[in-house]
Amino acid sequence: MDTLIFALLYQLLSFPIFLLVLDRGLKAALAASGYSYLTAENLAEFLLEPWTAVFLILLVLFGVLLMSVEAGAFLTAYQGTAYFRRVTPLGMGLGGLEKTADEGKKRNGKVFLVIAAGGLFLNFVPLSLLLSRIKPVNFVLEELWALPWGPALLGAAVLLLFLWLWPRAFVLCYCMVEQKSYEDSLWHSRQMMKRRGLWITAMFLGLNLFLGLAMSGIYALGNLLVFLAAEIVVEPSLRLAARSLAMREVELALLFLYSILTSVVNLGFFAGVYYQEEKKEHRLFAPKKARKGWEDKGKIRILLAGLFCLSFFLLFQLGVNGSRLRDDALMEIQITAHRGSSRSAPENTMAAIEAAVEEMADFAEVDVQETLDGVLVLCHDRTLKRIAGLNRKITEMTFQQLQEIDAGSFFSDAFSGERIPALETVMEYAKGRINLNLELKNIGSSTSLPEKTAAMIQEWEMEEQCVVSSTSLDYLKRVKAADPDIRTGYIVAAAYGSYYLEDCLDFISVRSSFVSRAMVERVHEAGKAVHVWTVNSAAEMEEMKAAGVDNLITDYPVMAREICFSPEEEGILFFPGD
Repeated sequence: MDTLIFALLYQLLSFPIFLLVLDRGLKAALAASGYSYLTAENLAEFLLEPWTAVFLILLVLFGVLLMSVEAGAFLTAYQGTAYFRRVTPLGMGLGGLEKTADEGKKRNGKVFLVIAAGGLFLNFVPLSLLLSRIKPVNFVLEELWALPWGPALLGAAVLLLFLWLWPRAFVLCYCMVEQKSYEDSLWHSRQMMKRRGLWITAMFLGLNLFLGLAMSGIYALGNLLVFLAAEIVVEPSLRLAARSLAMREVELALLFLYSILTSVVNLGFFAGVYYQEEKKEHRLFAPKKARKGWEDKGKIRILLAGLFCLSFFLLFQLGVNGSRLRDDALMEIQITAHRGSSRSAPENTMAAIEAAVEEMADFAEVDVQETLDGVLVLCHDRTLKRIAGLNRKITEMTFQQLQEIDAGSFFSDAFSGERIPALETVMEYAKGRINLNLELKNIGSSTSLPEKTAAMIQEWEMEEQCVVSSTSLDYLKRVKAADPDIRTGYIVAAAYGSYYLEDCLDFISVRSSFVSRAMVERVHEAGKAVHVWTVNSAAEMEEMKAAGVDNLITDYPVMAREICFSPEEEGILFFPGD
């Protein structure tokens, strides 16, 4: 039980740290390579960039370091079990750090290669399932799998990795427990496999088959519970979309659990066999006692509480402030509610944005203007004539005057009294709930609208939750000058020429009738994303999905989610979703 507690605590701490490093490192590598987005079309060129190589090498080294500490911690726990001595989670962590440091001092570099290869092999199933959800990697995997020799090549690679690792199955035990050199450890490991290789192979395969079946059962149970919860809690019109969204979160959680269990079970199995053999030869190596001062349970609780708080803080930061990795890589197509959910509530109002959240949109697209007294507000038209029957420009009225305008009755009497909101109010509500696409209306060159919008995004720390779009290229250049980290998109009604190559652009937002697969590929090759508007029919949604667009702007976010994440594509784990 202590081992499982340590594994959970360690993953809760190391996983968000690794995600944070990956998120920030990927962002820096993309910027250094001149790309805004990673796509299937530019993946090969991105991987060949020098900065990408540096980033990947550092990321792999960091990952191997984390795996080495975890493996050393497990071996410390299993040492304690062999001597009937309890090792606390903190003792495991300290033991893992010490064993990793010892291998570094001995310059046993090949041990870390075994750890990396073993981690890749043991986590092959959860890792491959996760990669199938990461774009553009999933596209590359699908293309390889579709080739006549693709499955055979993948099978051969896994088999070669297995054959290389198998004689090294006990290297970690001999290196980290008995402090032997890598060469001596390899010799002893081979001798062990000669004596008991057939039995070990059968047990290893049986354990992992059982683990796979158990996870399949848990997934099926999770699918059933999500289905029942949706039937009971969610209104009928939202059930299919809600189930799709919930199951994706369940799948990621199960992959996380599977990764923990496969490490604990397999390392425990090999350590058990090792100690069984060593008992026969009367050669056991007791774990070192915890350092003085760490036997105090109060100190242990304080440290564990501190580590838990740090982990929670990192996850909270990724959740509330957004993660470019999750938003841009872990979703096939993102759904944007046009002017908020403008078919459910009056456009560009708080009610529309709240409806977009309820309807599970990834983004709410809103139109931003500036009042006479310099307040940023939401409104699409230059005047209030269409929504309030008042032929006056937003730029000619103060914010206080706008608050006297009814912006909801034009939609229906149910929204009578709805006001034009300030952008700051919208951002306060949206933070941690929904991403925002802030379309800056072109109100002239003398306005400070671009700079004020960038400053507000910075103030609310929503660089990862906001994108800025406009029909004015000059506005977008000014936003980039104010904050290069803010993603910007050029709105075009027709798609001609190479306008998307502008350095200030991260994506283009184009009318759907001008979108084709070839156009999307050209934009993706340049490292940009493609948003399309306004896609309201099921047939057009299917067409845009097939074209490979990145973001679909629609008045019907629920229908878009049902089509783009249809039930037949659910289920990245062992059974397809119903």
